[in-house]
Amino acid sequence: MGIRSLAAAAASISAAFGLWFMTSGWVFYADDRQPSHSSLVGTLETDLPEGRGAGTAVLVDECGILTNFHVVFGPWYVTALRPPSREFRATFTLTEVMRPDGSHPVAQAAPVVWGDYLGPDRQFRRPDQDWTYLVLDRCLGSEHGHFNLRSLDDFDLELSGEGFAAIGYSAGRQMMDPVCSAHAGRSAMVPGIWLHDCALMGGDSGGPIVKRGTTTLVALGSGFRAASAHEDCHRAGPDSRPDYGCANFAVPLSRQVLDRVEAARIATSVQRALNRLGYDAGPLGAIDDPRLARAIADYQRGIGVSVTGEPSDLLATMLCIQLTYR
Repeated sequence: MGIRSLAAAAASISAAFGLWFMTSGWVFYADDRQPSHSSLVGTLETDLPEGRGAGTAVLVDECGILTNFHVVFGPWYVTALRPPSREFRATFTLTEVMRPDGSHPVAQAAPVVWGDYLGPDRQFRRPDQDWTYLVLDRCLGSEHGHFNLRSLDDFDLELSGEGFAAIGYSAGRQMMDPVCSAHAGRSAMVPGIWLHDCALMGGDSGGPIVKRGTTTLVALGSGFRAASAHEDCHRAGPDSRPDYGCANFAVPLSRQVLDRVEAARIATSVQRALNRLGYDAGPLGAIDDPRLARAIADYQRGIGVSVTGEPSDLLATMLCIQLTYR
């Protein structure tokens, strides 16, 4: 069965059973977006065998970005046939930063870690796992800053009310929904997601949902769900209010996600530094490459410390100091 036939069949099955849909976004509430100029948010374009993917991505440390799994690896019906890998490459552009020559800062991005979006049987999607952390070949975050990451529990989330804002590129330029609300979804079918009323459309996938007035990133905009197969999710009137029966959803930055992102940040920092010092630590982002473990062991042996072959925050700090004063 071809990809187009597979997509059509999958869509029919989803509609028949009223399942959760994955898309680049949906507006079900009044669209009150306004132009945004955050230098911490950019576009991400990925070259895929089936074409070019595009979405929004955010700087989350000096050299790394976060976005959705489906922005990097393609629609779910494609990844059901072809597993994700670090061979994928993407281009990240800070559209709101202008250089003197009129160009924008650009970096190449390589996937490092990602959620188990497809689940163990590679058939059913897990929207709460729709995330990917990528490392940049240029550390744009050290030049322009980055978001702070925070995990909100259900109690914190319910206290926040309309305390969120969302940024994305569905309008062809960076736009922000300045006031939106969110709460924890409680579906047995898809646990762990957030429902929200931030304006979300094609191109906004992977965009940040932040605490209003801050640079605290708490979730990634991802898609929409329909409560029934034929429900109209559009709510265009200014007086309409969301009842969350038909809502956009987001990938919250759970403690487990943040731990994986932090471990990946440390490992890629160590890998980058070792390569700069002349060790063969493998290609940037391939943190499970055996060359990285060997390079770490060689470095530890050379400076006379306990040999573990494992990246650590202390090791990353030592390497940074050595690079600074060499």
